[in-house]
Amino acid sequence: MLKKANLIMLGDSITNGFDGHKDLEKNISYYLSKIDPQFNITNAGVNAGTITGNTERDLTFQVSNHNFADYQLATIFYGTNDFAHREETLEILGRILQKNITNIKQENPTIKIYGILPINRFDGGIDNYHISGLAQYSLAELLNKLTQIYQANQIPVLNWRKIAPQLLTSTNHVQALGDGRLHPNTATYQKMATIINQFILEN
Repeated sequence: MLKKANLIMLGDSITNGFDGHKDLEKNISYYLSKIDPQFNITNAGVNAGTITGNTERDLTFQVSNHNFADYQLATIFYGTNDFAHREETLEILGRILQKNITNIKQENPTIKIYGILPINRFDGGIDNYHISGLAQYSLAELLNKLTQIYQANQIPVLNWRKIAPQLLTSTNHVQALGDGRLHPNTATYQKMATIINQFILEN
């Protein structure tokens, strides 16, 4: 790990630190900076951000409007809103993600990127893993597509279901999520920060 590494965190409301009702000061970046003070963190998470969208909250805009030469590390933590709110196919999503990874690496060939997969969703009170979203692909299919793109670019992938299978489950999601559906509460954000810190240190 580099001393005083500049880390930019790209993502949606879960990177920003929304609990389903309000933005929290004690979010992933807050706890990450407490766990490892060597990180200088830029939290670029924006509520409702997507990979496929073209607004200022989305991945393409964020990549275009940050200078990645300023950072040694980056996390990409998008996808849940593409699943729930966008109609683009997985093929289109993959192309857009690939283009943005390429653009980041062109600005900084030595940057270390970490791909963080979406956490479990419980819309309707059930695990959405095998449920089809707006674009008619399941959350499982989305995770597989994201993993494929990240691995093709030699980017380590944090898969919550594999690394932290007990973080969000059918039995604890009401207690662990601020809205009982998708957005973590403060305690869960703290757990996620600990997991992300360990993942970065090991990869």
